[in-house]
Amino acid sequence: PARRGELSVCDSTSEWVTAAEKKTAVDMSGATVTVLEKVPVPKGQLKQYFYETKCNPKGYTKEGCRGIDKRHWNSQCRTTQSYVRALTMDNKKRVGWRFIRIDTSCVCTLTIKRG
Repeated sequence: PARRGELSVCDSTSEWVTAAEKKTAVDMSGATVTVLEKVPVPKGQLKQYFYETKCNPKGYTKEGCRGIDKRHWNSQCRTTQSYVRALTMDNKKRVGWRFIRIDTSCVCTLTIKRG
């Protein structure tokens, strides 16, 4: 929360994830690729890290989004994904920079209650 007394509609959790923990991901064409642990640089290698945010399963909002009128709306907190560049290897052992999907936010989805 940015200010005292402010609450997020959905509780989320964020953490740095290494490529070793991630292992595989889905690229922009929908193919599963291997995420390489290290990126070669002129003076050695660097570990790949990804900053992921997802809905917090232990949070209050597992019952629905905070602040939504339950009489009129069904609500659900959902983890959404975005694309980031990563050094990967495809199933033909081709190494390259590809866009992969990672968890980046927790959003509230609404559907109107019928009847």
